[in-house]
This record gives sequence, C-alpha cells and structure tokens, in this order.
Amino acid sequence: MRRLCFTLSASVAGLVIVASPSARAQQLDTLSAAQRAGWALARLGVGQRVRVHGSGVGRVEGWVVSSSSALVTLHTDGSSIEVPAPGVDSLWVRGGTHAGTGALIGGVVGGLSLGAFGAMICPGECDISSGAALVRGGVVGAVIGSAFGALIGVAFPKWQLRVP
Repeated sequence: MRRLCFTLSASVAGLVIVASPSARAQQLDTLSAAQRAGWALARLGVGQRVRVHGSGVGRVEGWVVSSSSALVTLHTDGSSIEVPAPGVDSLWVRGGTHAGTGALIGGVVGGLSLGAFGAMICPGECDISSGAALVRGGVVGAVIGSAFGALIGVAFPKWQLRVP
C-alpha cells in the first residue's frame, strides 16, 4: 500500500512538472504591443536580415546594425534607418530556406514521373519486366527530382513573424 501511494504521488508530481509550462503558455498575454516589439527587437542579432513594417517608416528591409529593447538600427541600400519599438507594427526575421520542402516535392514528382515513364517505355524496348523499370525509373527520378527541388527551395527564403 505504501509503495502504491508513493507511485501515485510521484506520478502526480511528474504531471505537475511536465504540464506546468503548457499551462503557463495558455495564460493571457499582459504585455503591450510596444513591450512585445521591444522584447523582439532586443533579441535580434547584428547582421540578421529583417523586415519591419511600422508607422513612420513604412516597410523597411535590411540588416541589423544594432538593437535594443527601445530601438533597432537597420542598414538598407547604403543608408541607415532607426526604428523605435513603439513604431513597430510587425517584424519579420529571415530564417532558413525551403530546401527540404523542395527536395520532398521534387523527389515525389520526379520519382512518379520517371517511374511511370520507365514502365511505359520498357515493355516494348527492354528485356526486363515493367516492374523493374518502374522501380529503377522511380529511384532515379526521386534522386534527380530531389536535387532540383532542393535547388529551387534554396532560392526562396523563409520569413518568420516575430511581432505582433
């Protein structure tokens, strides 16, 4: 009985520890828009590529020169611009590319296309069965399609919304 009681209390304690951050994440946000913008601006790194939409500056895209919770300085097309935290309506940060998604889509499309083409051509032209041609064409198509898809995905950067 004592062992059961200990096991139950340890389980409840574990659940409280694990569920506590999830419960706090569901609390109401008490920060103002300017405070959220200031918090996000303070976390920016020098040289990071950002897009800022705000009152007084419009839409600005550039590299971070300096940042604090009150102000961010951006380098854009040969000039510098300072954007105060209360004037920030939205902040977008560049982070990564779509190479993985492009590789996945390209691999599926290329694999199916070349596999079907190999199965269609091979019965009349080859000594092997159409099943083997489907597999070989599918593998080759998946590899080639993944490579092309990844290259195309690298050309399109991901932008992540940080504010609001």
